[in-house]
Amino acid sequence: MSRGLMLQETLRQYLTFDDVMLLPAYSEVLPSQVDVQTRLTRKIGLNIPLLSSAMDSVTESVTAVAMARAGGLGIIHKNMSVDAQAYEVERVKRAESGMILDPVTVRPGDRLQDAVDVMRDHNISGVPVVDGERPVGILTARDIRFAKDLTQPVSALMTEDLVTTAPGVSSERARELLHAHRIEKLLVVEDGKLVGLITIKDLLQADMTPTAVKDGRGRLLVGAAIGPAPDRVERTAALVEAGVDVIVIDTAHGHSRGVIEAVTDTKSRYGNVEVVAGNVATQDGTKALIDAGADAVKVG
Repeated sequence: MSRGLMLQETLRQYLTFDDVMLLPAYSEVLPSQVDVQTRLTRKIGLNIPLLSSAMDSVTESVTAVAMARAGGLGIIHKNMSVDAQAYEVERVKRAESGMILDPVTVRPGDRLQDAVDVMRDHNISGVPVVDGERPVGILTARDIRFAKDLTQPVSALMTEDLVTTAPGVSSERARELLHAHRIEKLLVVEDGKLVGLITIKDLLQADMTPTAVKDGRGRLLVGAAIGPAPDRVERTAALVEAGVDVIVIDTAHGHSRGVIEAVTDTKSRYGNVEVVAGNVATQDGTKALIDAGADAVKVG
């Protein structure tokens, strides 16, 4: 067969959104009855079939949080340093949680300015104060709102009368404690050690976004892109440490040796992390990535 005929056979007619118009017809289905849930991989389900692109003009933590709350998934782009990308993943993971494990903390002797910096960097309104692992207070934005001397220690303005609960507390009981004591943050303590934090913000957010997609710890799902670059192993390790749910090996031509080897190596190192690879546009390219261990294939 000549190359011209081969191309003619391969390049059949394809349509994009602007080429198609859907005509309305009779229906007995109400919008509230429509179910658009789908699966990205065997392990990860989405409530809407949408992912945001791993482009530096599209997806960082703000977009990824919005996508997960809507029921889709945001893919943090890779056009930044390893540490910066891992930090963007961490911001998504800390944006919402049934219980925040390993919460950000400060020490009694830290300056108020240090606490202000921590709250600003993590976009939070308060931090537990710990002596070692033992909670000794809590400092909120309300405590420091009119403070003029930010060089004084955290201990000068922190609240020492703490309301705590044990691990495994129900959402309803947590709400009761927050309401009874008129507080917004509930420390979770086990054997005298701080092990978690429950906030009214997270509980209310969960009420407002019932279709949000979350991991087993109640945190929003997030993906991040890598490429078959020299920093791939280091970048992947940092992203996994930050809590990423999906690694997307993202290149213009996914049917290539570098991408196939990256898929195999990533799955062998992190079998519990889902791997999406692409882009491909052929049957052979798709099969090659699946055979390498990809949990999903990106087409385009």
